Amino acid sequence: MSHKKLFAGSEIMVLAVRNLLEENNIPYIIRDDIESAIRVGYGTLDKAVHVLVEEENLDRAKALLEENDLRE
Repeated sequence: MSHKKLFAGSEIMVLAVRNLLEENNIPYIIRDDIESAIRVGYGTLDKAVHVLVEEENLDRAKALLEENDLRE
């Protein structure tokens, strides 16, 4: 299955997105570039935490974010 980026933002905003997806039974993956950068000793830019969902759930997930005013 192919995963697509749904959202990128701060860790706090990603928590809100994660909760919304869990409430609606949409599987997701969180890719935390901040944590990865810290582990290797580099800095990072804003919006370094990404939420990915399966392509088949992308439209439904985007609609949920829009309904809940969660934007990048």
